[in-house]
Amino acid sequence: MSVRRRHTGRVKIEFAKIEAFAASELANNALAAAKGCDWALTKHSALYRCRNGLYTLCLIWHGPNRETLTTTMRNLRLDVA
Repeated sequence: MSVRRRHTGRVKIEFAKIEAFAASELANNALAAAKGCDWALTKHSALYRCRNGLYTLCLIWHGPNRETLTTTMRNLRLDVA
């Protein structure tokens, strides 16, 4: 294994920060607006660090009648602290 291995995988981040991204993303989502119902962001939503140093944000919402809405935002440049 290389000594210069990057730390990849799930990033520990406060859920409130993920909720901030999710709120703006849900407002821009046409499918969520067309359904016209309340969507609840799940704790399964997460931020991942990729090998190239960029981030991927996976957002998962649950709606009524066991409906699921997912969004993946790739190649994000973030300052995670």
